[in-house]
Amino acid sequence: MRNDTTTTIVGTPTTDTPPTTDRPGAAPAPGVRRATTADADALSRTLADAFRDDPVFAWCMPDPHQRDRLLAPWFRVVVDALLTHRESYCVEGAAGAALWVPPGVAPLSEDQSDRVGAATAHIGGVTPGRLEALGSVMEARHPHDPHLYLWFAGVRTTDQGQGWGGRLLQTRLDAADEQGLPAYLEATSERNRALYERHGFQVTGELFADDSPPLWQMWRDPR
Repeated sequence: MRNDTTTTIVGTPTTDTPPTTDRPGAAPAPGVRRATTADADALSRTLADAFRDDPVFAWCMPDPHQRDRLLAPWFRVVVDALLTHRESYCVEGAAGAALWVPPGVAPLSEDQSDRVGAATAHIGGVTPGRLEALGSVMEARHPHDPHLYLWFAGVRTTDQGQGWGGRLLQTRLDAADEQGLPAYLEATSERNRALYERHGFQVTGELFADDSPPLWQMWRDPR
């Protein structure tokens, strides 16, 4: 998997908090815009493609045919939920997406949490409970200080190598700097960890569930 992806498996607090309003700050990078509900289906397919060979998803679903069949429907549930925050960005043509959660806001409402949980249970397949186990570890270690939270960012494999991942990141990070807002994520490979380090994130810890590959906790102070 190229440097343009990261993942956050479900596991953060799910109290019902209303979405934020439009954020102030820098305009999106060229070719990047805020995602809307009309983009949900295309972005779900893009993220499924981007994460198809991700180490964490490969551990959760070792059968590649299962990933091909189930990832896009799972991402559709996640994308639908995250779009309500109006903090998701995409590349024109749906080549990539970055799904953020603003500070002080629960990532999922109670209803959304139920839907994502049901979808997560459905894709357990040969290795039931692995996504849930990762989610529990991530929730237990999630930072408490106010921050912007990157749940997922990914670029379609055929469009990788063109800098879209960096542009998607920088669009929101520029505004976060103007707002004096830290950012947090969990990276799932050494290559995407390196991408985030180039954008100012620093590793603060490692997460494991059983024999899973590592997820690197990464924090970025505003510049």
